Amino acid sequence: MAQIKKVAVVGAGTMGARIAVVMARGGYRVSLWSRSESTLDKARAIVESLGISELVEYTTSLEHCLADADLVSENVAEDVALKQRVLKDIEQQVSADCVITTNTSSVSITLLASALSQPQRLIGMHWFNPADTMPMIEIVLGEHTADDICQQVRDICQRLGKETITVNQDIPGFIINRLQYAMLREALYLVDAGIGSVEDVDRAVQRTLAPRWAAMGPMKLMDFAGLDTVEKVAGILLPSLDNSSQLPVWLKQKVAEGNLGAKSGEGFYSWTAETAAAAMRKRDETIRHLTGSDEDE
Repeated sequence: MAQIKKVAVVGAGTMGARIAVVMARGGYRVSLWSRSESTLDKARAIVESLGISELVEYTTSLEHCLADADLVSENVAEDVALKQRVLKDIEQQVSADCVITTNTSSVSITLLASALSQPQRLIGMHWFNPADTMPMIEIVLGEHTADDICQQVRDICQRLGKETITVNQDIPGFIINRLQYAMLREALYLVDAGIGSVEDVDRAVQRTLAPRWAAMGPMKLMDFAGLDTVEKVAGILLPSLDNSSQLPVWLKQKVAEGNLGAKSGEGFYSWTAETAAAAMRKRDETIRHLTGSDEDE
């Protein structure tokens, strides 16, 4: 098994830039690729703001990015055809023992690997935003992912100081996004039905559910609630929980009108560049506090 020395980060959006930061902090040489110079300029600003600009190189040449790479982190948009095309290009340009990872939050690893001549080489390495702050990486196995590839990625994550969970079955959304979207569906229902305001639904999670789950997680919390109590409450609640398979019409209308959230200035809330930046700083500070990473700084 080859030693990892150089990491090629393919895709230089917000995720790619921060993954490059984590990899460089882990002691790897990093090459960050985008087809767009403007995207690289934005990525460079992110990397420089985190103080490690001299450890990352930037390129619009995929061939140069992949040259001598021992590990590839693919981070292009969540589009199956695009990812398959990029991964196929990657496979053709890297050495036989280079580890190929894809950072996807929902796309089947098996489906993406079907574009490769050696599907056993591909593994999901699902990062969370912000990648340099979030403490965990979700490792996702495809049907053909080789066991040694999985172990090698676990070892890399350990070197990076990241905890891991392993998704043993390649299902849509994996573990974390399935949990997240189950809650999001119910949150949207509560707002849509007029049961709670957007602000109150957010505060209910921030001030009650989130800190308890940060301390224990849902399964352990059920042990402390008592499984007999869980059984009784579930008998009342589960039949009445929302099971919609579509987003509410009003939310789709927001998207159609270009009200996409902080990046457009309007979503559930109104945003300026200043208020969005302040909210992200608070998010990062809260994550560091809850995970104990602020104690290491």
